[in-house]
Amino acid sequence: MKTFGIGIIGAGFMGKTHTYNYVNMPLFYDGLPFKVKLVGICNRTLSKAERLKDDFGYEFATSNYTDLLERKDIDIIDICTPNKVHHEQIINSLKAKKHIYADKPLCITDEEADDIVSTAEKSEVVNQIAFHNRFYPASMKMKMLMEEGFPGKPISFRIIYYHSSNLNPDKFRGWRQSMDESGGGVLYDMGSHAIDLVFYLLGEYDRMSMDSVILFPERPDKDGNMTKIDTEDHVFINARMKNGAYGTIEASKIIAGSNDDLDLELYGTDGAIRFNLMNPGFVWIYDARDSEGPIGGKRGYKAVETLNKDPGSRSNFPGPRFNAAWLRGHIGSQYNFVKCVYENKPAVPSLKDGAYIQKVMNRLYRVNNKEEWISV
Repeated sequence: MKTFGIGIIGAGFMGKTHTYNYVNMPLFYDGLPFKVKLVGICNRTLSKAERLKDDFGYEFATSNYTDLLERKDIDIIDICTPNKVHHEQIINSLKAKKHIYADKPLCITDEEADDIVSTAEKSEVVNQIAFHNRFYPASMKMKMLMEEGFPGKPISFRIIYYHSSNLNPDKFRGWRQSMDESGGGVLYDMGSHAIDLVFYLLGEYDRMSMDSVILFPERPDKDGNMTKIDTEDHVFINARMKNGAYGTIEASKIIAGSNDDLDLELYGTDGAIRFNLMNPGFVWIYDARDSEGPIGGKRGYKAVETLNKDPGSRSNFPGPRFNAAWLRGHIGSQYNFVKCVYENKPAVPSLKDGAYIQKVMNRLYRVNNKEEWISV
Protein backbone atom coordinates (compact mmCIF):
# COMPACT_ATOMS: atom_id res chain seq x y z
CA MET A 1 0.00 0.00 0.00
CA LYS A 2 1.34 3.43 -0.97
CA THR A 3 2.20 5.75 1.91
CA PHE A 4 2.39 9.50 1.31
CA GLY A 5 4.68 11.49 3.58
CA ILE A 6 3.19 14.79 4.77
CA GLY A 7 5.08 18.00 5.46
CA ILE A 8 3.08 20.96 6.79
CA ILE A 9 4.34 24.54 6.74
CA GLY A 10 2.58 26.47 9.50
CA ALA A 11 1.72 25.16 12.95
CA GLY A 12 -1.02 27.63 13.81
CA PHE A 13 -4.77 27.08 13.79
CA MET A 14 -4.96 25.82 10.19
CA GLY A 15 -1.85 23.69 10.64
CA LYS A 16 -3.60 21.96 13.54
CA THR A 17 -6.79 21.61 11.48
CA HIS A 18 -5.01 20.00 8.54
CA THR A 19 -3.05 17.74 10.88
CA TYR A 20 -6.27 16.55 12.49
CA ASN A 21 -7.69 15.70 9.07
CA TYR A 22 -4.71 13.64 7.94
CA VAL A 23 -4.71 11.71 11.21
CA ASN A 24 -8.44 10.97 11.11
CA MET A 25 -8.93 10.42 7.38
CA PRO A 26 -9.00 6.59 7.71
CA LEU A 27 -11.94 6.86 10.14
CA PHE A 28 -14.05 8.92 7.74
CA TYR A 29 -13.06 7.04 4.58
CA ASP A 30 -13.12 3.26 5.02
CA GLY A 31 -10.80 1.03 3.02
CA LEU A 32 -8.38 3.71 1.83
CA PRO A 33 -6.00 2.39 -0.84
CA PHE A 34 -3.25 4.61 0.58
CA LYS A 35 -1.85 5.75 3.90
CA VAL A 36 -0.56 9.13 5.04
CA LYS A 37 2.35 9.62 7.39
CA LEU A 38 3.15 12.78 9.34
CA VAL A 39 6.82 13.42 8.64
CA GLY A 40 7.70 17.09 9.11
CA ILE A 41 6.09 20.15 10.69
CA CYS A 42 7.50 23.65 10.21
CA ASN A 43 6.82 26.95 11.93
CA ARG A 44 8.90 30.13 12.15
CA THR A 45 8.48 29.88 15.93
CA LEU A 46 10.05 26.48 16.45
CA SER A 47 8.35 25.81 19.79
CA LYS A 48 4.92 25.76 18.06
CA ALA A 49 6.14 23.19 15.57
CA GLU A 50 7.66 21.09 18.34
CA ARG A 51 4.34 21.13 20.19
CA LEU A 52 2.50 19.67 17.18
CA LYS A 53 5.32 17.17 16.71
CA ASP A 54 4.91 15.93 20.27
CA ASP A 55 1.10 15.96 20.20
CA PHE A 56 0.54 14.27 16.84
CA GLY A 57 3.68 12.24 16.14
CA TYR A 58 5.51 14.09 13.40
CA GLU A 59 9.01 12.70 12.92
CA PHE A 60 10.68 16.09 13.13
CA ALA A 61 10.03 19.81 13.63
CA THR A 62 11.86 22.71 12.01
CA SER A 63 11.72 26.47 11.58
CA ASN A 64 13.06 26.29 7.99
CA TYR A 65 10.51 25.07 5.44
CA THR A 66 13.20 24.10 2.92
CA ASP A 67 14.07 21.25 5.32
CA LEU A 68 10.74 19.71 4.26
CA LEU A 69 11.49 20.12 0.55
CA GLU A 70 14.80 18.31 0.86
CA ARG A 71 13.28 15.19 2.39
CA LYS A 72 12.68 12.36 -0.08
CA ASP A 73 10.15 10.77 2.28
CA ILE A 74 7.87 13.83 2.03
CA ASP A 75 5.55 13.63 -0.98
CA ILE A 76 3.00 16.31 -0.04
CA ILE A 77 3.57 19.87 1.13
CA ASP A 78 0.62 21.46 2.92
CA ILE A 79 0.90 25.25 3.20
CA CYS A 80 -0.87 26.95 6.12
CA THR A 81 1.10 30.18 6.39
CA PRO A 82 0.32 33.93 6.08
CA ASN A 83 -0.62 35.11 2.59
CA LYS A 84 2.58 37.07 2.02
CA VAL A 85 4.78 33.96 1.89
CA HIS A 86 2.48 31.69 -0.14
CA HIS A 87 4.03 32.52 -3.51
CA GLU A 88 7.60 31.74 -2.47
CA GLN A 89 6.66 28.56 -0.62
CA ILE A 90 4.38 27.25 -3.38
CA ILE A 91 6.91 27.96 -6.15
CA ASN A 92 9.78 26.30 -4.30
CA SER A 93 7.62 23.31 -3.36
CA LEU A 94 6.54 22.88 -6.99
CA LYS A 95 10.16 23.06 -8.15
CA ALA A 96 10.97 20.36 -5.61
CA LYS A 97 8.28 18.20 -7.30
CA LYS A 98 6.11 18.03 -4.21
CA HIS A 99 2.35 17.73 -4.46
CA ILE A 100 0.78 20.92 -3.09
CA TYR A 101 -2.22 21.55 -0.85
CA ALA A 102 -2.37 25.31 -0.21
CA ASP A 103 -4.60 27.36 2.05
CA LYS A 104 -6.46 30.30 0.55
CA PRO A 105 -5.96 32.94 -0.69
CA LEU A 106 -3.50 31.59 -3.23
CA CYS A 107 -1.12 34.55 -3.00
CA ILE A 108 -1.35 38.36 -3.24
CA THR A 109 -0.72 39.74 -6.73
CA ASP A 110 -1.93 38.75 -10.20
CA GLU A 111 1.69 38.29 -11.25
CA GLU A 112 2.29 35.84 -8.40
CA ALA A 113 -0.87 33.95 -9.38
CA ASP A 114 0.27 33.66 -13.01
CA ASP A 115 3.72 32.49 -11.90
CA ILE A 116 2.19 29.79 -9.69
CA VAL A 117 -0.10 28.50 -12.44
CA SER A 118 2.71 28.44 -15.00
CA THR A 119 5.08 26.63 -12.63
CA ALA A 120 2.38 24.15 -11.58
CA GLU A 121 1.63 23.27 -15.20
CA LYS A 122 5.31 22.64 -15.89
CA SER A 123 5.85 20.61 -12.71
CA GLU A 124 2.96 18.21 -13.45
CA VAL A 125 2.37 17.57 -9.76
CA VAL A 126 -1.09 17.31 -8.22
CA ASN A 127 -2.20 20.55 -6.61
CA GLN A 128 -5.29 21.85 -4.82
CA ILE A 129 -6.37 24.99 -3.01
CA ALA A 130 -8.27 24.65 0.26
CA PHE A 131 -11.73 25.90 -0.68
CA HIS A 132 -13.18 23.37 1.73
CA ASN A 133 -16.74 24.72 1.65
CA ARG A 134 -17.21 22.82 -1.63
CA PHE A 135 -16.86 19.53 0.23
CA TYR A 136 -19.73 19.46 2.67
CA PRO A 137 -22.33 16.89 1.57
CA ALA A 138 -24.77 19.83 1.45
CA SER A 139 -22.52 21.71 -0.98
CA MET A 140 -22.17 18.64 -3.18
CA LYS A 141 -25.97 18.29 -3.15
CA MET A 142 -26.37 21.92 -4.22
CA LYS A 143 -23.91 21.34 -7.07
CA MET A 144 -25.88 18.25 -8.11
CA LEU A 145 -29.13 20.22 -8.09
CA MET A 146 -27.58 22.93 -10.25
CA GLU A 147 -26.19 20.41 -12.76
CA GLU A 148 -29.63 18.75 -12.93
CA GLY A 149 -31.21 22.13 -13.64
CA PHE A 150 -33.45 21.95 -10.58
CA PRO A 151 -33.92 25.72 -10.06
CA GLY A 152 -34.34 26.38 -13.78
CA LYS A 153 -32.54 29.39 -15.21
CA PRO A 154 -30.65 31.12 -12.37
CA ILE A 155 -31.97 34.62 -11.69
CA SER A 156 -30.41 35.89 -8.48
CA PHE A 157 -28.40 34.90 -5.43
CA ARG A 158 -27.30 36.18 -2.05
CA ILE A 159 -24.42 34.90 0.04
CA ILE A 160 -23.15 36.23 3.37
CA TYR A 161 -20.20 35.12 5.45
CA TYR A 162 -20.27 36.74 8.89
CA HIS A 163 -17.96 36.68 11.90
CA SER A 164 -17.82 39.05 14.90
CA SER A 165 -14.11 38.77 15.70
CA ASN A 166 -13.17 42.41 14.89
CA LEU A 167 -15.90 44.12 16.91
CA ASN A 168 -13.61 44.66 19.91
CA PRO A 169 -11.60 47.92 19.42
CA ASP A 170 -8.94 46.59 21.80
CA LYS A 171 -8.15 43.56 19.65
CA PHE A 172 -4.48 43.98 18.77
CA ARG A 173 -3.27 44.38 15.23
CA GLY A 174 -2.10 41.07 13.78
CA TRP A 175 -0.76 40.30 10.32
CA ARG A 176 -4.30 40.16 8.91
CA GLN A 177 -4.79 43.84 9.85
CA SER A 178 -1.89 44.99 7.65
CA MET A 179 -2.01 45.21 3.85
CA ASP A 180 1.79 44.85 3.72
CA GLU A 181 1.61 41.52 5.53
CA SER A 182 -1.70 40.09 4.29
CA GLY A 183 -2.38 41.74 0.92
CA GLY A 184 -6.06 42.08 1.79
CA GLY A 185 -8.58 42.15 4.60
CA VAL A 186 -11.81 40.26 5.06
CA LEU A 187 -12.16 39.98 1.27
CA TYR A 188 -9.10 37.71 1.17
CA ASP A 189 -9.76 35.94 4.44
CA MET A 190 -13.48 35.14 4.20
CA GLY A 191 -14.73 36.69 0.98
CA SER A 192 -12.56 34.27 -0.99
CA HIS A 193 -14.69 31.38 0.33
CA ALA A 194 -17.96 33.10 -0.55
CA ILE A 195 -16.74 34.11 -4.02
CA ASP A 196 -15.53 30.57 -4.69
CA LEU A 197 -18.78 28.95 -3.56
CA VAL A 198 -20.74 31.13 -6.01
CA PHE A 199 -18.18 30.28 -8.72
CA TYR A 200 -18.59 26.57 -7.90
CA LEU A 201 -22.37 26.72 -8.26
CA LEU A 202 -22.93 29.37 -10.94
CA GLY A 203 -19.74 29.54 -12.99
CA GLU A 204 -17.64 32.54 -13.95
CA TYR A 205 -18.24 36.16 -13.02
CA ASP A 206 -18.94 38.88 -15.60
CA ARG A 207 -18.70 42.20 -13.76
CA MET A 208 -18.62 43.32 -10.13
CA SER A 209 -18.44 46.29 -7.77
CA MET A 210 -17.49 46.59 -4.10
CA ASP A 211 -17.77 48.84 -1.06
CA SER A 212 -15.90 48.25 2.17
CA VAL A 213 -15.66 49.44 5.78
CA ILE A 214 -12.77 49.71 8.24
CA LEU A 215 -14.52 49.88 11.62
CA PHE A 216 -11.59 51.08 13.75
CA PRO A 217 -8.86 53.04 11.88
CA GLU A 218 -6.38 52.28 14.67
CA ARG A 219 -5.73 49.29 16.89
CA PRO A 220 -3.08 48.55 19.51
CA ASP A 221 -0.13 46.42 18.48
CA LYS A 222 1.21 43.65 20.72
CA ASP A 223 3.22 46.29 22.65
CA GLY A 224 0.16 48.47 23.23
CA ASN A 225 1.06 51.17 20.70
CA MET A 226 -1.78 52.43 18.50
CA THR A 227 -1.16 51.54 14.85
CA LYS A 228 -3.01 52.37 11.64
CA ILE A 229 -5.33 49.71 10.19
CA ASP A 230 -5.61 49.54 6.40
CA THR A 231 -7.43 46.22 5.89
CA GLU A 232 -11.21 46.20 5.64
CA ASP A 233 -13.56 44.56 8.15
CA HIS A 234 -16.65 44.35 5.91
CA VAL A 235 -17.21 44.13 2.15
CA PHE A 236 -20.41 44.40 0.14
CA ILE A 237 -20.19 43.15 -3.44
CA ASN A 238 -22.58 43.38 -6.36
CA ALA A 239 -22.00 40.67 -8.96
CA ARG A 240 -23.28 39.77 -12.39
CA MET A 241 -22.51 36.26 -13.64
CA LYS A 242 -21.76 35.20 -17.19
CA ASN A 243 -24.92 33.04 -17.13
CA GLY A 244 -26.99 36.18 -16.50
CA ALA A 245 -27.66 35.72 -12.79
CA TYR A 246 -26.99 38.64 -10.48
CA GLY A 247 -26.60 38.91 -6.75
CA THR A 248 -24.78 40.16 -3.69
CA ILE A 249 -21.85 38.85 -1.68
CA GLU A 250 -21.03 40.06 1.83
CA ALA A 251 -18.12 39.13 4.07
CA SER A 252 -17.66 40.65 7.49
CA LYS A 253 -15.90 40.32 10.83
CA ILE A 254 -18.02 42.97 12.54
CA ILE A 255 -21.50 41.40 12.72
CA ALA A 256 -22.71 41.18 16.31
CA GLY A 257 -24.23 37.83 17.21
CA SER A 258 -22.56 35.91 14.40
CA ASN A 259 -20.26 32.92 14.76
CA ASP A 260 -19.34 31.23 11.46
CA ASP A 261 -22.44 32.26 9.54
CA LEU A 262 -22.18 31.33 5.87
CA ASP A 263 -25.67 31.60 4.34
CA LEU A 264 -26.52 31.08 0.68
CA GLU A 265 -29.75 31.77 -1.20
CA LEU A 266 -30.13 30.98 -4.90
CA TYR A 267 -33.27 31.68 -6.95
CA GLY A 268 -34.22 30.47 -10.42
CA THR A 269 -37.21 30.35 -12.72
CA ASP A 270 -38.34 26.97 -11.35
CA GLY A 271 -37.22 26.95 -7.76
CA ALA A 272 -34.88 28.05 -5.00
CA ILE A 273 -32.04 26.65 -2.86
CA ARG A 274 -30.96 27.76 0.62
CA PHE A 275 -28.09 26.68 2.85
CA ASN A 276 -26.81 27.71 6.28
CA LEU A 277 -23.37 26.55 7.43
CA MET A 278 -24.42 26.70 11.10
CA ASN A 279 -26.96 23.98 10.21
CA PRO A 280 -24.81 22.10 7.68
CA GLY A 281 -26.79 18.88 7.54
CA PHE A 282 -29.63 20.25 5.43
CA VAL A 283 -30.27 21.97 2.11
CA TRP A 284 -33.61 23.77 1.80
CA ILE A 285 -35.23 23.55 -1.62
CA TYR A 286 -38.37 25.08 -3.06
CA ASP A 287 -39.90 23.62 -6.23
CA ALA A 288 -42.15 26.12 -8.03
CA ARG A 289 -43.49 23.24 -10.14
CA ASP A 290 -45.32 21.74 -7.15
CA SER A 291 -49.09 22.24 -7.15
CA GLU A 292 -50.20 25.42 -5.37
CA GLY A 293 -53.72 24.47 -4.40
CA PRO A 294 -55.87 23.88 -2.55
CA ILE A 295 -54.63 25.79 0.51
CA GLY A 296 -51.05 25.87 -0.73
CA GLY A 297 -51.05 22.44 -2.31
CA LYS A 298 -47.62 20.86 -1.87
CA ARG A 299 -45.67 24.08 -2.21
CA GLY A 300 -43.16 25.12 0.41
CA TYR A 301 -39.52 24.77 1.35
CA LYS A 302 -38.39 21.20 1.99
CA ALA A 303 -35.37 20.26 4.11
CA VAL A 304 -33.23 17.71 2.25
CA GLU A 305 -31.25 15.56 4.71
CA THR A 306 -27.70 15.73 3.39
CA LEU A 307 -26.29 15.21 6.91
CA ASN A 308 -23.08 13.14 6.71
CA LYS A 309 -23.94 11.43 3.41
CA ASP A 310 -20.61 11.96 1.65
CA PRO A 311 -20.74 10.00 -1.64
CA GLY A 312 -16.98 9.49 -1.51
CA SER A 313 -17.06 7.70 1.84
CA ARG A 314 -18.07 4.08 2.30
CA SER A 315 -18.22 4.43 6.06
CA ASN A 316 -19.75 7.92 6.34
CA PHE A 317 -18.21 8.01 9.82
CA PRO A 318 -19.73 8.63 12.33
CA GLY A 319 -22.75 7.56 10.25
CA PRO A 320 -24.89 8.93 7.42
CA ARG A 321 -27.74 9.96 9.73
CA PHE A 322 -25.55 12.11 11.99
CA ASN A 323 -25.03 15.79 11.37
CA ALA A 324 -21.97 17.21 9.65
CA ALA A 325 -19.78 19.68 11.53
CA TRP A 326 -17.22 22.34 10.54
CA LEU A 327 -14.33 19.91 10.16
CA ARG A 328 -16.32 17.75 7.71
CA GLY A 329 -15.68 20.12 4.82
CA HIS A 330 -11.97 20.29 5.61
CA ILE A 331 -11.47 16.54 5.83
CA GLY A 332 -13.47 16.02 2.65
CA SER A 333 -11.30 18.55 0.84
CA GLN A 334 -8.05 16.95 1.97
CA TYR A 335 -9.33 13.46 1.14
CA ASN A 336 -10.17 14.65 -2.37
CA PHE A 337 -6.63 15.96 -2.74
CA VAL A 338 -4.79 12.88 -1.45
CA LYS A 339 -7.05 10.60 -3.49
CA CYS A 340 -6.11 12.58 -6.61
CA VAL A 341 -2.43 12.24 -5.68
CA TYR A 342 -2.92 8.48 -5.38
CA GLU A 343 -4.77 8.29 -8.71
CA ASN A 344 -2.32 10.74 -10.35
CA LYS A 345 -5.11 12.92 -11.71
CA PRO A 346 -5.78 16.68 -11.50
CA ALA A 347 -7.49 17.87 -8.32
CA VAL A 348 -10.33 20.40 -8.22
CA PRO A 349 -10.30 23.17 -7.08
CA SER A 350 -6.76 23.51 -8.40
CA LEU A 351 -4.21 26.25 -7.89
CA LYS A 352 -5.45 27.57 -11.25
CA ASP A 353 -8.94 27.91 -9.75
CA GLY A 354 -7.34 29.70 -6.82
CA ALA A 355 -5.64 32.07 -9.28
CA TYR A 356 -9.01 32.87 -10.84
CA ILE A 357 -10.50 33.78 -7.45
CA GLN A 358 -7.33 35.77 -6.65
CA LYS A 359 -7.75 37.90 -9.77
CA VAL A 360 -11.46 38.43 -9.10
CA MET A 361 -10.61 39.79 -5.63
CA ASN A 362 -7.78 41.97 -6.89
CA ARG A 363 -10.07 43.51 -9.49
CA LEU A 364 -12.59 44.26 -6.76
CA TYR A 365 -9.95 46.22 -4.85
CA ARG A 366 -9.47 48.41 -7.94
CA VAL A 367 -13.07 49.65 -7.71
CA ASN A 368 -13.41 49.54 -3.93
CA ASN A 369 -15.62 52.42 -2.70
CA LYS A 370 -15.59 54.03 -6.17
CA GLU A 371 -19.20 53.32 -7.21
CA GLU A 372 -17.82 51.63 -10.31
CA TRP A 373 -18.21 48.20 -11.89
CA ILE A 374 -15.29 46.24 -13.28
CA SER A 375 -15.26 43.37 -15.74
CA VAL A 376 -13.66 40.18 -14.47
